[in-house]
Amino acid sequence: MQRYFAKTLNDSYMVLSQEDLHHLYHVMRYRPGDHLISLYQGKTYLCVIEDEQGKIRVIQEVEEDHELDVDVTLIYGLPKGDKLDWVVQKACELGVFRIVPYLSKRSVIKTDQEKFEKKRERLKRIAKEAAQQSTRTFIPEITSLCLPSQLEQYLSDINLVAYEESSRQHEHSALAKSLRSLKKHGSVTFIIGPEGGFEEAEIQWMKNLGFIPCSLGKRILRSETAPLYVLSVIGYIRELEN
Repeated sequence: MQRYFAKTLNDSYMVLSQEDLHHLYHVMRYRPGDHLISLYQGKTYLCVIEDEQGKIRVIQEVEEDHELDVDVTLIYGLPKGDKLDWVVQKACELGVFRIVPYLSKRSVIKTDQEKFEKKRERLKRIAKEAAQQSTRTFIPEITSLCLPSQLEQYLSDINLVAYEESSRQHEHSALAKSLRSLKKHGSVTFIIGPEGGFEEAEIQWMKNLGFIPCSLGKRILRSETAPLYVLSVIGYIRELEN
């Protein structure tokens, strides 16, 4: 059954975007009397199509449990090429709560707030499609471009930064210890750098804010692999280990 995120819920009727209505009627070939799932403000509803002009009535609320029990914020150093698109898609599938594109000193790509806003719209569409495909109950947030001076606003209960020097120093316990100390309905923020990693001054700035440098194991991962590794570890600890 198709799933769509509604724009609003008015008097037991869901209002979908024109783009979603076109997909519903002209791609999926749904007709009056057909049922679909619509999501609004973190709740899931079984709905029925009443006409071909977009009148979609709620039948009942449906109980679902498809989200992580903690809020995960990924701060991701802007990579080159289209890697960010891929990371957004996969991170949404793995349960991320918020993705913060971060302009690190070693980011190869050069951009600013105004230029990035155009790309952000595409990223939001990717997040929406990934959330629908993976049966999420809400669409993860894609924030505006973040600069080092703005990191503090994304602090959580637990704050981590992946740092290759931690691996070289054989420190492999900080990640697991921190994540296992996280309580239900808590929050965690982790920072992943771009291809060139972080300068020591950046790491020191993050440490001063409360971020804990940690290793992601004995191997050095690509920038696009690292966030998916961490999200998979979080998913295992929160959903499969107990």
